[in-house]
Amino acid sequence: MQSLAITIFLIWSAVTVAIFVFVARSGRSPAELPVKAYKRNRVLLLFGLLAAAVLLLYVSLPIYPYPDEGVVPDRVIYASAKQFAFKLSDQPISREDALDDEVFLTVKPIQAGELIEFRVSAADVTHGFCIYNPEGQIQTQTQAMPGYVNRLRYRFPHDGVFPILCLEFCGIGHSAMKTQVEVVQPTGEKT
Repeated sequence: MQSLAITIFLIWSAVTVAIFVFVARSGRSPAELPVKAYKRNRVLLLFGLLAAAVLLLYVSLPIYPYPDEGVVPDRVIYASAKQFAFKLSDQPISREDALDDEVFLTVKPIQAGELIEFRVSAADVTHGFCIYNPEGQIQTQTQAMPGYVNRLRYRFPHDGVFPILCLEFCGIGHSAMKTQVEVVQPTGEKT
């Protein structure tokens, strides 16, 4: 995937440099361009850029990791953020429960391979909701915003403990804002 991205980047960069070189060279000996030719060139450039954008979308959209429309997740987990903690639950979380430090919520372990939909919101300010793999690499993320629910779908590839950290600076206790989910092998499978 990364080699494809770098190849596209290099091709796009070469085309951009070629255009700049062409424009710079053509500016050395300016000549009057008839209005008709100017308008034609502008229309050709517009349609050329539009065709390139459509082609790029056509090639790149199928390889993005978004689930197909209409796919029902295997499980929904509700996540609520507040300064400076996350709460995860298998049931919807009210704003009052999210803000109450005396309310403790739990979530059952996740089976590897399940499509999980996290419904993420915040009780106070904007936070980040970022899932890391056990090695500490970012896997996916979304924003946790007050008054709004973001849906983040992720399929955990293997078992382990996956940390969840805040990626949006939300105050002095930001660095302590973390939780985790436990991912286990599907029932009947061995590690």
